[in-house]
Amino acid sequence: MTLKQLLNRKIVVASLTTAILLSAIAPGGISYSAAGNPSTSLQFQIGSNKSIDYRGEHTLAAAPYVLNGVTMVPVRALAEGLQAAIHLDAATKKITLSRDGLTVSLTINSDAVVGTYIKNVKLPAKVAVVKGTTFVPAKMVAQLLGAETTWDAKKKIITMQASEAGLSFHYTFDQGEEGWKGAFADLPVDYNAYIYDLKYARELLPTAKNKTNYGLKLSGMNRSDDLFMFVTKKIEGLEPHTMYQASLSFQLYTDQAGGMVGVGGAPGEAVSIKAGFVSKEPRTFQSDTEGQTYYRMNIDKGNQQTEGDDMKIVGNMVQPNSSLKGFQPVAMQYSTTLQSNEQGEIYVIVGSDSGYEGLTTFYLDDMKIKLLPKA
Repeated sequence: MTLKQLLNRKIVVASLTTAILLSAIAPGGISYSAAGNPSTSLQFQIGSNKSIDYRGEHTLAAAPYVLNGVTMVPVRALAEGLQAAIHLDAATKKITLSRDGLTVSLTINSDAVVGTYIKNVKLPAKVAVVKGTTFVPAKMVAQLLGAETTWDAKKKIITMQASEAGLSFHYTFDQGEEGWKGAFADLPVDYNAYIYDLKYARELLPTAKNKTNYGLKLSGMNRSDDLFMFVTKKIEGLEPHTMYQASLSFQLYTDQAGGMVGVGGAPGEAVSIKAGFVSKEPRTFQSDTEGQTYYRMNIDKGNQQTEGDDMKIVGNMVQPNSSLKGFQPVAMQYSTTLQSNEQGEIYVIVGSDSGYEGLTTFYLDDMKIKLLPKA
């Protein structure tokens, strides 16, 4: 069946969203819902033998647990809470779940999984039997059944719920980098690491009394007049050569006040925050066209306060309230239309393009991406 036929039958959102789970093994909320479908919510807490779904509270035979960073929940409670049919074949140790036209097949003591419109995917942990109860990786199985998942690190609660139409991704970084990568460009290949002080890491957000919320940190000293620091993420499993309306929103944490003065420009206003979606992997390459070999980008990001074809300015490093000290969140967003590549991939990139010749440090959190296939 062609994509056009799927659209005509109004199930493209389900099929494409399930296919997108090729990239969802790395944590990150991915979900779909077809217009008119009722919302189904399900909640588990690590170590608790209680679950809550649309019917109310239930007692579990065994409590959910975390195994190597993967949340494991009882498969029957997950299926019933999401109103999915479940069939267990004792002879083959196979479990089949189905919901809204989506089917997921699992095998006890295996990380193999077969789902509607997906291929070459494995579970992040094997299906396990604990005290007579079968447990499955909560996030991925829920996503294969068309449910979005969110994680409350403080309360250790995982919630599953159908979302609005479209392909939705949500990255909070509270359990890992979730497939994102960080890098630096517009600096000499033989740069002095000591004076540039470059750093990319997943760290706790520098806010008062925070012990659970993480973000992606980028920091560097601009010694080359034009330092570019960025993070990027690949989204795969899409339909090849297909047009998507893509949107991005995120929180940028900055400690720079407005109206300041600095070498090359102000530390707030002269550092442009840029975002983009592209169909090829954003990466650096070595260029020696200027008499010295530099790391440059293989996409058109523009330069400092000038936009490029692939990246647009969505803000700068100025705090929302310059009378307060410390890091503050700034909400930023971007949208565009682009076509997936022949492998069914799209890349998202967010970065800072600095004219300020000093130290810039910021954190990224609450990254939300939505892809809507265009008819």
